[in-house]
Amino acid sequence: MHLACGSQAVHTWDLQVSDCDKRSVAVLSSPAGNCVVVLSKTQLHFWTGPSDEIYIGSVRIDGATAEDDPATHFLWHPRGDYLVVATLQRRMLFFKVSLDFKSMELLAPLCHNHLLHLCSLASRVRFLKEEHLEFGIVTSLATGGPNCFFACTTAGVVCVIGWFQQKILHTWSCHSLSKGPHFFAFPEEVGEGHTDTDVHAAHGDFFTGSVLDVHHAPKLKLTVLLLASGYVLLAQSNVGSDFTRDGIAFSGKCAAAPGVARVSINSRHMLLAMATQAGDAVCKWISADLSLKPFWNGLKCPSGAKRLGPIEDLQWSPNEDLLCVGFYHLGVVVVHYSGVCVYSSLSFHHPQRSEVGGCISFSWSHHGYRLCVIEPLSSGFTEYSFNQIISSPTVDSKSCFTPVVAFDNEVLRLAGYFAADGGLALHEVVSARTRYVIENYPLTHGAVSPDGSSLALAGRNGFVLFDRFSHRWRSLRNKDQEKEFACVAQPLWLSNLAVVLPVRITQNRTFELRVYAHRHLDASALLCRVPLERMPLHVCECHDEYTDIFILVADSSNALLLWRCVIAFEGQSSAVDVKISLEFITRTQLPDTFFYPVGMAGIHPARLRPNKFSSRLPSSQQKGHEKALPQALFVLRGSHALVSFDIGFAVANGSKMPPQISILRSDGVCRIWIDYSVPMDGSVIIVFDVCGITLLHLIGIDDGKDASLLAHEYDVSEFDTETIPVGVSTHDGCLLTAGSTNEILSSIGGAPPTVSLRMSLRPRLYNYRVLAALTCPDLLGLCTPNGKPTASSASSFVPLVWSDRLFYWLEDMRRNGTFVPNADHYLHTLITGSLPYSFDQNHRRTVVQATISLFRRYSEFYSVVLSCLRKLDVSQWRVLLEVLGSPAGFFRECIENHRFEEAAQLLRVIMLDGSVSDGGASVESLEAAMSSAVELFVSALWQRKIDLLQDLLRFTALLQAEIAMPAVSGNDGANDSGVWTRLLSAVGFQKDLPCGFASEREPLRLLALEEVSCGPASSGTLQRRSAVEYLFCNHPTVRQAIYDVASQALFAGHLMLLRDMLHELFVSLPHFVACRTGTITGELRSKCPNDTSTMDCGLEGTFNTMRLVGLFDGIHNELGLPRSVRCIGTELQDAVMSFLQTQGVESNMVVWTTAQSYLYTTPGMVETLHGLRELYSVWEECVLAVNVILMSEGMVIRQLHATPEFAQALQHLIAQPQNVGYAAFVQGCIDVYNTAAMSSVTAPSIG
Repeated sequence: MHLACGSQAVHTWDLQVSDCDKRSVAVLSSPAGNCVVVLSKTQLHFWTGPSDEIYIGSVRIDGATAEDDPATHFLWHPRGDYLVVATLQRRMLFFKVSLDFKSMELLAPLCHNHLLHLCSLASRVRFLKEEHLEFGIVTSLATGGPNCFFACTTAGVVCVIGWFQQKILHTWSCHSLSKGPHFFAFPEEVGEGHTDTDVHAAHGDFFTGSVLDVHHAPKLKLTVLLLASGYVLLAQSNVGSDFTRDGIAFSGKCAAAPGVARVSINSRHMLLAMATQAGDAVCKWISADLSLKPFWNGLKCPSGAKRLGPIEDLQWSPNEDLLCVGFYHLGVVVVHYSGVCVYSSLSFHHPQRSEVGGCISFSWSHHGYRLCVIEPLSSGFTEYSFNQIISSPTVDSKSCFTPVVAFDNEVLRLAGYFAADGGLALHEVVSARTRYVIENYPLTHGAVSPDGSSLALAGRNGFVLFDRFSHRWRSLRNKDQEKEFACVAQPLWLSNLAVVLPVRITQNRTFELRVYAHRHLDASALLCRVPLERMPLHVCECHDEYTDIFILVADSSNALLLWRCVIAFEGQSSAVDVKISLEFITRTQLPDTFFYPVGMAGIHPARLRPNKFSSRLPSSQQKGHEKALPQALFVLRGSHALVSFDIGFAVANGSKMPPQISILRSDGVCRIWIDYSVPMDGSVIIVFDVCGITLLHLIGIDDGKDASLLAHEYDVSEFDTETIPVGVSTHDGCLLTAGSTNEILSSIGGAPPTVSLRMSLRPRLYNYRVLAALTCPDLLGLCTPNGKPTASSASSFVPLVWSDRLFYWLEDMRRNGTFVPNADHYLHTLITGSLPYSFDQNHRRTVVQATISLFRRYSEFYSVVLSCLRKLDVSQWRVLLEVLGSPAGFFRECIENHRFEEAAQLLRVIMLDGSVSDGGASVESLEAAMSSAVELFVSALWQRKIDLLQDLLRFTALLQAEIAMPAVSGNDGANDSGVWTRLLSAVGFQKDLPCGFASEREPLRLLALEEVSCGPASSGTLQRRSAVEYLFCNHPTVRQAIYDVASQALFAGHLMLLRDMLHELFVSLPHFVACRTGTITGELRSKCPNDTSTMDCGLEGTFNTMRLVGLFDGIHNELGLPRSVRCIGTELQDAVMSFLQTQGVESNMVVWTTAQSYLYTTPGMVETLHGLRELYSVWEECVLAVNVILMSEGMVIRQLHATPEFAQALQHLIAQPQNVGYAAFVQGCIDVYNTAAMSSVTAPSIG
């Protein structure tokens, strides 16, 4: 799997040369990977292929001219050592190319400014011979195997030209294909009553016109010829791929292809892509009898992409996973073979650019990481980068990281949460430019361990490991060992202990299966090696819940090999050595339809049994089951069917009986993952196919005669055109799909902004389907794709069995944050009846009751239930409320458990309980909802949930409007402005404050009309103020709660909380502060009215002493200011002095504590304290506390002169252990005050 990433790169040749062309015609990457060649009208331009492209130089095409005989097409030999160029005057020019740029170190001395000039380039690109065509001008060139190539011409014929003979060997036309030794089966054969003459006449209609295009697949030995009559020939010849021989006879099938202009074969997947003249593409799979069947139809481009024909070309990538379609006007569109669009030129389109560049030619690099595109009228080519994405084929609950990784030859991208938007992305970049990668370019294979902590990559030779815990690369210490072998298929991890490599030995070209230790790649790293007779294609493993492991290998001879992996641990616990050996079990020949499968997986027999063994003994020790063999799952090429192969049955019966094969999915499967973490008997397979994502639950059944496989299927999501599934992550609790996100990078140095693509990951939840399978097993209507029957009625319902595995699984979902969305989605589908099976109302209530009983064990229960209720229609509430109880009782339960947000959502349920729709609430239910809203309002105030106040005000306004004046027809009660308008119509707006609120001694004085902003945009503000007034007048408990909470916040020093709360309730903060502080001071003074000295009475001094400490602590806590027991100002003086001087800070830094260092160096913090001091200026104690925190010595001393009683309060303040750090500053202020006071007393006696 590859995905576009990074910015596009534009490469041009040296335009300073006078005779250099200025327009590119075509581009090709060498099959050897050593260079990229661009064809202009008269020249061949060469760039180095590995890593960064460096311009080498150009070679002139003999006899080519820009006006009369320009070059039009060219083609590489499959080995990359020969090149042929076609010109407009029907000339074919052959070149021998001898370029070797595998070592970048050799290029460095010759390279300057990405230009590499070789004086002997002409000798390295040597002209061989010229051949003249007699049948029209070349329209396209295509490879025909190692010995020849095909040239389609305007005359409608195909010329077969030998690479080594360098001449025309054969000429095919529609006329020649319709007769002679060739035979084709046609879509509609003539009936039995017709003569042979009639048959030939009917078949002759198919061969009218010309041959438009040709494509040959050497691996399949299949040739496709596109006819102008609207048909395509799929032909196999008697000479295979060696068309240099005589007596070629084709046999195959003819299929309808109306309007098709280009064709391309995918050998690995047995697919045929066809581009239509209308600017679209279709894909069909090729069956064993060469008939075509639909795979996907039409390009699924991103939104906004217009299909602007014509299509210039279409090519499969080297690994044949991606199809690139080149549009002359649109550019290129790259789709996965499943049909998902992974890249479009529109993705790189910048708004400042007037139009999107088109495409006249493109070519994949030999390793598939880069795509070279030539736009019309361009000089050079544009390069797009692709990253290969790998993931673990199996996952379990022991995941440490997201087991999805992307890489190319430059960097490694690790999955994690992206800080910019908080979403998952492949954002963590690790440089891959290690010694190993440079010497073994390019990287072709990779594997991720199931826990996501380890990664194995393989290049030309050897392999390299990356550890996510240590962020270190490790390769074999001995380079000679590294050069011994090359990896030929995807590696495999055995847990996190060892990596299995299917390799080819360099010296004798034989094949082996090697097992290397993970931790130390020294001489003892090779734990095991097993010789193989043929090349391995796929390697997989399956294991039980313990250490019983099987390793399966499918090779090129269509055989399946099976080993048991024996793991032993030696040494002390601090340095454990792992010993691994492979015990060969069997070699089984697979059916012919299994040749070269697309994918393979294995399922351990212990994971298919309906009932698990006891956890006391490993499954391998269970009597009678130690000889059980696993099931092998295959994704077949062509149809892409998912089938299971019973190895045990094949071994037991040999050739006496046909193998036992179960068809799990008949077609369209692209990728599968196995999730071992699911707490279900059997195995869970996540399937990605051309229709979307599904979950397969496989259970082995044994009726005493034959063992078989039962598959239950659950739909997860539909097909997404812009994201493609890349892996399952139990660490994140979901299936991850990947897509490219457009990013505009800012310009640097005056250059125009560029567009870059970032690979983002999107989660797709599927565990809600697992919940459905756990709580509703064996129910009628469950989809069984392999045709096995399920229970005949819903009476076979089995209640949910609680187990440790279930609770561990639920805890994992809670850890990764997917518990609530999965539980909510499942509960919603259960109540609405959208599950993939049916049952009656009694069983539905039983399942809901079991589900609610399970969810009640978790604190997220209330969020799940309320989220589900919010999505349900009013008429569907009853199913859930029958289990939960009355809405009012559940509301009080939420209040008791401090679930205030969920309680607020329940108000709507209380209001509409018993109704059949949203607009049918009775007066009784409205009053009950009002009572609950008032209760919640009071509780939210006491819990300081200020963010809920506006929502509760809005809801209570709606309720009061409904009670006082029923809804008018056509008035939407859910509209924000409609709620307040109807409230004003019902209760009016009081311009003059009520008598109770007009008194100066009333602390909670609402803002008057002139104090509330009253513009057209502030009408909502006035309406909300009216709603608060109505609540104050009609619900004394709300008013009292506000008074108590505000008073508590005031004297506890929670000044910002009080400010926000009273602002939300339109209560005058200065008036409230003046009333509360003045009332207390007045009460204390009234107890000793004849005393004006604090020392004589003691009460006011006691008040100041008690209040200042709490106020001081509250301000520290609310602002998050740290405490320290000593002054640290002298330690910070050199570090922040220059900064403070620029800020104009007036404070003695010598006596600073940690709080002041944080305060004065945090942006906006000082301004916040100044604002609070101004806002609470009527309260001198608050001003004093703020001044002490700011260490404003002058202001503190002025307050002491104005109120001498503050001296005792400050002494009490620094006597508290948490305020010891302020002692130096406070004592200094008091000393200055005392000195000034004593001097003022003695001053009159002087003189």
